[in-house]
Amino acid sequence: MSSAAITSHETEHHGAPPSTCRFGMIIFLLSEAMLFAGLIAAYIVVRGAHQGEWPPTGAPDIGVQWPLTGLNIVMIVNSILLISSSVTFHFAEAAVKKGRSGLLWLFVTIALGAVFLTVQGWEWMHLRHEGMWFPVFSSAEHQYDIFGIYGSTFFAITGFHGMHVLVGLMLILWCALKQMFTNCFTPQRHAALENVGLYWHFVDVVWIVVYTALYVV
Repeated sequence: MSSAAITSHETEHHGAPPSTCRFGMIIFLLSEAMLFAGLIAAYIVVRGAHQGEWPPTGAPDIGVQWPLTGLNIVMIVNSILLISSSVTFHFAEAAVKKGRSGLLWLFVTIALGAVFLTVQGWEWMHLRHEGMWFPVFSSAEHQYDIFGIYGSTFFAITGFHGMHVLVGLMLILWCALKQMFTNCFTPQRHAALENVGLYWHFVDVVWIVVYTALYVV
């Protein structure tokens, strides 16, 4: 065997084929979808079991109203920014498939996701200031207050989603840095970028469901 053939054999990529990687990511995302389904189902059960108005009396009303409140406008714009980040990531993938780096769109995606997380953090602080937080046990009534239970379900769902957004941002940043310093994603080889894209699109779709359940319905 020639030295050229030996070198080619030694440098050949032995990782899993792209189709296998994609299948693995899809299975992982299905498991994550089940977790979100459980959280949202718990919220629906708590809401359905509550006798009286929803949100409970005294809790800040985060639902979409007309005319729109300031919080409504902030969260609608924030949602649009996150959904738009799926479009910018798609542009990054399309650029790579055309032989370009796609770095600009990757960093735009990171910026949009970071703004979303920042605004969500602001919303948490705002609601905490309004008295919405996790439940407190009342020794007099021997039960947890429904106000706090409402808050705990809201913060659990949005917090769990926020963690997924943060993980997605770190993955996109990893892709951007690898592309910047090694130019590793090419029209022929970009499976990792596609899998990160699947994860990011999943996070955005989940937010549509979360937003509908918590803010609209």
